[in-house]
Order: sequence, then C-alpha cells, then structure tokens
Amino acid sequence: MDIINELATRVLPLYGFILVGWFAHAKWNLKSKWISKVLLFALIPILIIENLLKADLTETAVSGSMIFLLALAMNIPAIIANKSFASDYDGSLLKGSFSYYNIGWFGIPVVMALFGEKQMPLIISAYVGNALYGDTIGFYLMSRTKDVPTKEAVKKVFQIPAVYACIVAIGLNLLSVELPESVEPVGKVVSWIVSALGMLIIGVTLGGINFKKVAYATFSKILGLRYVAGAIFLGFLVFAEAQWVGVLDDDQSMLMLLMASFPIAANLVVFASFLETEEENAALLVGISSIVSLILIPIVSVLLF
Repeated sequence: MDIINELATRVLPLYGFILVGWFAHAKWNLKSKWISKVLLFALIPILIIENLLKADLTETAVSGSMIFLLALAMNIPAIIANKSFASDYDGSLLKGSFSYYNIGWFGIPVVMALFGEKQMPLIISAYVGNALYGDTIGFYLMSRTKDVPTKEAVKKVFQIPAVYACIVAIGLNLLSVELPESVEPVGKVVSWIVSALGMLIIGVTLGGINFKKVAYATFSKILGLRYVAGAIFLGFLVFAEAQWVGVLDDDQSMLMLLMASFPIAANLVVFASFLETEEENAALLVGISSIVSLILIPIVSVLLF
C-alpha cells in the first residue's frame, strides 16, 4: 500500500482550498459567515443522513460511543492546558479543539485513500459519535466563548439542523430505508464540497491573521498535549473494547487508533464564524493541526498497517 502516494493524490488537493480562501480574503475581502451557514444548514445535514443510512447500527453504537467517550475525556487535558501554559486562551475553545476530531472532512478522505469502501462503515460510525458530540456539546462550548448565557447557549444547540439530521437518519435506518443507487453520486459530490468549503473557511480566516503575533510555542504545547493525550485515551478505549465487547476486528481496532492522529475538526472554524467568536484562534488551531496531521498520519499508518 503506497500510503504517501494515496494521501498526496486524494487528500493534499483539498489543502489547495486553504490557499484559495487566503487569496480570496486578501483580494476581495471574502467573509466566511455565509459559507458556514451553507454548511451548517444544508450540506452537513445531507452528509449526515446519507452516511447514517448506510451504517450498521451495532457498529455505529460501538465505534460512535468510543469516539464520544474520547471527546468527553479530552476535556481533561484541555483543562490542564488552560490552567498551566495556555491561560491566555479561552477555556471553552480549548475544550472544543481538544475534543472535536476532523473525522468527516479529513478522516473520510484519508480512509478512502487507504482502504477504499472496505472500512467506510467504521469511519462513518465514528463520524456519527463525533458529530453527536461536536454538534451538541462542541457547539455549546463555542457559544460560551462569546459569554452567551448558559440557557441561550443550550437553545442555540437546538438550532443546529445536524442534531435533527442524526435523529431522522437513525430512525430511517431502523426502518431499513435505503437511498436509491442514483443518489450515491450526489452524496459523494456533497462530501467533496463539504471538505472543500471547510478548507476554504480556514483559508479565509487565516488570511486575516497577523502571524507575527502568533504564540507558536504555546500552540506547539497545546497540539502536542492534544495528540499525546488522544493516543493514550483512544488506546485505552480500543483495549477495553477488545477485552469486553469484541465487535471490532483487528484492522478496525487499528483504524480506530489512527483517528488519534486526525486534526481538529474544521467545524470549529465554522461554528466560530457562525457565532462570530474566537475566529482567529480557532482557524490557527485547525489550520496548524491539519498540517501536522498530514505529516503524522502517513507515519502512524505505516506503524499500524
């Protein structure tokens, strides 16, 4: 398996949209809020429904629960970072960045590059757990960075269509509803557009940042702690699943471990843009982690597979 070649062919081109967004902001002062609205209220719900209808619900429950538990556990190192070396950064933003993994826009193309359709059910199931956390608790945390009262922040969570898309899709899956084969190409196009627009938003936001003022040492510590803590927590969850549940086979367990090397979800930037809060720091965390993961994933893939 030529991992580096596959990743370069299928994933690296998406990074070009970061440059496009950067240029569009510099040239035409392009804003990202309208893009985030298209993603939040149209494309992401479509992607969730299309993916969930194809998922095995038992596998979804196991791998989705593991990723959800990982997200919850990652609040611990986020709190440690905030209290020790990252006190200048909003605590809720750090919790969101530690917990929210880019399984949808980054992970799905990576898994497709490495395994084709074979492991798509697993990555889709993990994406469900990630989306359920990110589109509820994750969005709530981003709301709190703007000093939105708790009651109002909870209300904002229920304004996100992705929550209802998950409920509808699981219900349709239980009823054995299947999409016509003619719709599948549409789903692939939507998935690609979501990935491209997510990268575009990162570029637009990065275009407005003065990189001379970035605290690179602190960012390095934040991301270093996130990757190490994620690997430890996910390693424990995979071990526990193998010992006491046993639904996942060896290859699936290794693929679950690979997810610890995924970057911060670009949805963090989408939420920040939509809420108009912490946009610069969110974009930097997502952008830098995406670059780190592009280097890290081939190394981890070679070690695991």
